[in-house]
Amino acid sequence: MFLKTLVGIISLGVFATAIAQTDVSGTWMLNGPGTESEVLLTEEGKRLQGDYDLLVDDPSLYCTPASSSRIWANPGAPIKIEQTATSILISYELFDLRREIPLGDESTLTDQPSTQNLNGTFFGEMGSSFASYEGERLIIESRNHGYGYIRTSRGIPQVPGTIAIEVLEVEGDTLQITHTYTDETIFEKPLVLEYFFKRSDETELNVYDCTEANYNWFDELNAN
Repeated sequence: MFLKTLVGIISLGVFATAIAQTDVSGTWMLNGPGTESEVLLTEEGKRLQGDYDLLVDDPSLYCTPASSSRIWANPGAPIKIEQTATSILISYELFDLRREIPLGDESTLTDQPSTQNLNGTFFGEMGSSFASYEGERLIIESRNHGYGYIRTSRGIPQVPGTIAIEVLEVEGDTLQITHTYTDETIFEKPLVLEYFFKRSDETELNVYDCTEANYNWFDELNAN
């Protein structure tokens, strides 16, 4: 009996430790520019990039997210992550975006985007996502993207067939996200981005309430 009890206590301890290691909950702020792998576009990718005009085509000009990578990498905008037994909830202050991602496998995917703003407008540019835990990592996979841009300053495109994998890991007060984009139609090899975030004491996000008139893309571009 003692041995069974001891094994049970150890098992519970291991389970609790695993949960703690995958705890990404909290409010986070981008900490530094991050890294980016070499960008190798196919001819189709180059065509899409060549058709891009920053002053006209940047979705941010119209309060629309260009991609999940663009939103993660926005300086000065807090991001709040909440974990439940069935989903991951990510609130981005930028554009008042709310992303609800079911825990499970690809069978949980739907045609509906996982992200909407406070007005209930859905954004396909962020994709349809599902999440799962793998050891100390939280993994988010997104598909069914709307046309958008992984990097708006250079017009690096994403298309409906693009698959994005976000791997979230926490060490101390640092959140690291490794974001991998794959799509043989536009990339000769996967594009890998890394972001680092520091934990914030803030618990509530401000309402961004974006309008075309109050979005200053030029200042943000220079800040990057």
